[in-house]
Amino acid sequence: MSILLRFSALTLAALLAFAGMTANASGPVARVMDIEGTIEFSRDGERWESVTRTKYLFPGQHVRSGRDSRARVINQASGEIRELGASTTIVVEDGDLQVVSGRNFGVEQQSRGGFWQAMRNKFATTQRYTTVRRSVRSADDQPQVDTARNISVGAAWPELVWSNAGPEYAYRLAVGEATFDIAPASTSEMIRFRLPEMPAGEYPYKLEVLLDGEVVYSPRRESTLTWLDDEQAAKVKAELEAMKNDPVRNDPFMIADFYEEQGLLVAALDTYRGFFSEHPEENDMRPFLIKAYHDLRLLDLREKEAITYNTIDMMENAP
Repeated sequence: MSILLRFSALTLAALLAFAGMTANASGPVARVMDIEGTIEFSRDGERWESVTRTKYLFPGQHVRSGRDSRARVINQASGEIRELGASTTIVVEDGDLQVVSGRNFGVEQQSRGGFWQAMRNKFATTQRYTTVRRSVRSADDQPQVDTARNISVGAAWPELVWSNAGPEYAYRLAVGEATFDIAPASTSEMIRFRLPEMPAGEYPYKLEVLLDGEVVYSPRRESTLTWLDDEQAAKVKAELEAMKNDPVRNDPFMIADFYEEQGLLVAALDTYRGFFSEHPEENDMRPFLIKAYHDLRLLDLREKEAITYNTIDMMENAP
């Protein structure tokens, strides 16, 4: 590698790391939803872009409505739901929503508050995973595939995931006394394996990597897998249904957080991935997805998301 190319690579890494440190780390304050007509968003009150779907607001950000337009805005900490009517501009300031111009920003409903505060606290911890840490592997390095240290699964959530070591590698998954051989996959970055129905309980599990039938990597210690019993699974499903019927908690990030609290890390990851598939523009919220990749030890995917997050953040905050 030439000195110039090496310097460019180091400069890019430094810039991405700096972007991760300067990104908005205070967490989302509000959520805009139920949009009708023309609703626009701005980071600085000067450059505006159209909003047609759910939008999360951070400190200093603005939202405005056009004529014959409306939206509902939820203060995530207090749970207060307000209607943003026509020709009104609001800004997130001091952890609250302030009117900049217009008068159509009335209280529609006072909901239960406090649900989002834990999420804002969690958002602060996600920032540590946004720093880009590119590692260089030689061709002689043995593949190392890690798994989540503790994870829960069940009849409704039976999948495990891990990084693909390469198209030439197979895998051997041991869960308790059961062993599953998984054939080499394609070049996809993530392997998914659906466990068969198992008795409820806690199991040691480990994943080995094989090449031509020989084990080339085995973890130093086993991890722990819990298969939820019927009562536990029923409680999870009931709470998910309650969340979906609550206008404040019917939020993909709250739902993913609930999955994580239950140890259902793959379900949480799929919720985050589904959201960003539909809302790739919501870069401010991407640290949640980055942390989910980290928790499942999908480190290459975490690295890619961190680069995406920092690159977009630099472009969006460029003067």
